[in-house]
Amino acid sequence: MSQGFFLYFIIFLHISIIPIVFFLIKKHESGHHNYFVYHEVMETHTGLLTHIKVFKEKPYAITGMLIWENDVCINCVIKNRPFARYVLSLPMHQYEIEVEGNYNSRGQFDVKHMRIVNIDSYIALIGTPE
Repeated sequence: MSQGFFLYFIIFLHISIIPIVFFLIKKHESGHHNYFVYHEVMETHTGLLTHIKVFKEKPYAITGMLIWENDVCINCVIKNRPFARYVLSLPMHQYEIEVEGNYNSRGQFDVKHMRIVNIDSYIALIGTPE
């Protein structure tokens, strides 16, 4: 009796997990069948940069910034050191930033990509973040 139940349980797991795995894995754009990557859907927010704060510098940099989008304050966290240095060089209450990323478990928006929306002569001088 236990062997039949065990076989039924294995078949049930096999049938229930396979669609989930194929849902999470997408074929790589290179066209090769043996390369698979997991693609997360990232959110995008655009707002005015109002506040910047360095939380930690070593061993890895964590910088926070507040972005106001349509009267909603978005608490952003930057873990990328070049992005953090770039944001620290910007004056506050002047630039509109578009950030792309995901929310972490603490409700902070983890920035993966960013760009300046309103480019002026200062941004033309120092360059863009990417």
